Amino acid sequence: MSNARSESGVALVTAILLLAVMTGLGTGLLLLAENQQKASAREQASETAFNVGEAALNAQIGQLSRVWPGTKELAFPSRCTAATSTSTNGCPDAGSLNVGYPNISPVPCLAGTTTEAWQSPLTNQWTTYVRDDAAASPYFTSANEKEAVTYDGNADNKLWVRSVGVVQCHVVSMVALVSAQYVALPFPQYAVTANWFETSNNGNKVIVDTQGKASQPAGVSMRCSGFSSKEECEKYRRGAQVNPDTTETTPASPSTTLSASQLESLKNAAKAAGTYFPSGKCPESSEQLSGKVVYVEGPCEVTVGGNSEVSPGFLVIVNGTFRLNGNAEFFGTLYMVNAQSSNGVVVELHGNSHLRGTIDIDGNGGVSFGSSTENLVFDGTVVKELKTYAGASQTRNSFRVLPTGQ
Repeated sequence: MSNARSESGVALVTAILLLAVMTGLGTGLLLLAENQQKASAREQASETAFNVGEAALNAQIGQLSRVWPGTKELAFPSRCTAATSTSTNGCPDAGSLNVGYPNISPVPCLAGTTTEAWQSPLTNQWTTYVRDDAAASPYFTSANEKEAVTYDGNADNKLWVRSVGVVQCHVVSMVALVSAQYVALPFPQYAVTANWFETSNNGNKVIVDTQGKASQPAGVSMRCSGFSSKEECEKYRRGAQVNPDTTETTPASPSTTLSASQLESLKNAAKAAGTYFPSGKCPESSEQLSGKVVYVEGPCEVTVGGNSEVSPGFLVIVNGTFRLNGNAEFFGTLYMVNAQSSNGVVVELHGNSHLRGTIDIDGNGGVSFGSSTENLVFDGTVVKELKTYAGASQTRNSFRVLPTGQ
């Protein structure tokens, strides 16, 4: 009985109980800390995936700013990744993205991990897609856009850009509607701008109509570089062949109308429209000159007309000449860059040929008129409405992170 009433083991039992409680609390705190660490890692991975995807999205929009894919020939790849990116295919520059977001080694994804909606491999740190807004809707629908063409097929100057960021099997997909931007391009509103001009017809008929349907007549501006007098660089029958005669009242124009960057923007506009003629390829039919901006590198001797009175165009010939005879017609603005540095005839309008629009020749080149009818009738419509491609930008309020399945 005395041993039963002894308290000599109480301290040990109490210590064991306290140790068990402390062990339980410590284990709980460790599990809590581990879960918080895992949650923080997951959140960090998701944020990094978002940042990578957004950077790829902006980089893809930057590529669209260089050249707008307005035709099938300029179509972008169906999918862009770091492995498929080149300097010429329109994909984001992989090197630039890797500087800001060094490639994170892919980790094996757990069984059952949700695959990306457009089957982008989860081993890709980033993937971008360019698609036409096939439904012409401001709302993105994966079912409509996934199989759409990779250029502006409906010619509404809008495209969807979809990007995917993947970091440690965490996937973030996002999309934005991108619009092509155009700005007005300043261009002289003269009937004729050149270094000199002449007429080969001695009659009293009107050959150059400087007013047309406009409210005021346009100028005929000659630089007369290398000539000692106006009479030498403006050879025509005064008082009859240029009507109203504005050759004596307009100031001399600059020898170069557009800068290299402005010419480049016109070239890009022609590429987007499918009306660009590289070196070694020249227009051979009037149908090939149909377009708001047609850009010909040359050297070419263009002898066909084009466009129509209701839809005039803007023809740029960098190196070459333009000549119309017979009953050929051209409607719009003719801009001769004269890269061949000719001081001879760069534009020739003879016979019953007809140009309704404006003529502009850089350098020391000239124009030769001569017919039994009006060779040139001023129409400044194209010049007033001339716009050039200025890049692409994200449409306001179109960016959003896509849910799973989109």
